[in-house]
Amino acid sequence: MESGSDTVDVLMSRAGRAIQSENPALALDFLDVVVILNPSYAEGWNRRATVHYMREDFGKSLVDIERTLALEPRHWGALSGLAIIQRRLGFEDEALVTFRQALEINPGLENAAKAIEDLEKDAEGEGV
Repeated sequence: MESGSDTVDVLMSRAGRAIQSENPALALDFLDVVVILNPSYAEGWNRRATVHYMREDFGKSLVDIERTLALEPRHWGALSGLAIIQRRLGFEDEALVTFRQALEINPGLENAAKAIEDLEKDAEGEGV
């Protein structure tokens, strides 16, 4: 979570408080500055992807997730977010693969394990 920059760390903290206060617009203001100041900081992009998701702006969220994963391919949070969006958009097969990737990186992801179970059940129920 530490970026290596005191300024970015403060902005991330403030963005976190804005998210907790249910003020995603303010959080985005902080996070926009974070990714400008430190574009190689994967967590800045991931946090911004989360805020875009909260606002149901899946396109922007996916762009930020892509950037997060380009910087840190094993970012299980970004993979989980990607899988959730894929599932919401009806791409169940892709979501299943992505949830499995996230669970492989972090075996303790109970939500991913549950999603895999549900998606596998749904797939079994489909006739050919």
